[in-house]
Amino acid sequence: MESSMTTHVSSTSSNETIKGQCRCGCVTYEFPKASDVDLEDKNLSELYKRLIVPPEKQKFPERGGHSNKWRACHCHCAACRQTAGALVVSCAYIPAEHFKITRKEKTGIYRASNHASREFCLICGAALFFYEDRDINGVDITLATITTPRLFDYFELVNHVWVEDAADIVLDKDGKGGGLATIFNDDLPRMKRDSASKAY
Repeated sequence: MESSMTTHVSSTSSNETIKGQCRCGCVTYEFPKASDVDLEDKNLSELYKRLIVPPEKQKFPERGGHSNKWRACHCHCAACRQTAGALVVSCAYIPAEHFKITRKEKTGIYRASNHASREFCLICGAALFFYEDRDINGVDITLATITTPRLFDYFELVNHVWVEDAADIVLDKDGKGGGLATIFNDDLPRMKRDSASKAY
């Protein structure tokens, strides 16, 4: 990161944080709201520009009071689905320097692939965090572990990623005939792999 969060926080900052935890509460965490980041700051890093969705690019900007939101996605990769025990895992990437674990008792690390690690609670089994080996700038958090009310006041789902991994679940490009039909009726872009890959 090029500069600290204090540089990017506006003078009208809410001074509130988004909080989350595993099911049993052995792991808790927090990070700032995207609305506290000043997108007009000339020193704002490219990382923040990629991670924040301004009101004019949101589908429902009235949710959250026309404020910035963190970018989020639906991941359909086999590793996410199998480690979380779900058909789809929704997640958001948060800058590491502003992501704070406030309580951490017993967690495990699992290598579900050769390029990343996943951290989970050893007590309740909740899938919590995803760490890419080549990326030390941030952490992916599972949206289902957010406890702050009105989740989508603070996050904007922008696409589906790794759709090719779920080809046997989504039987056609419209999602008809598969278990993910209702999820794929949201008109969000569908990417074969990560956000930078070709459309599915």
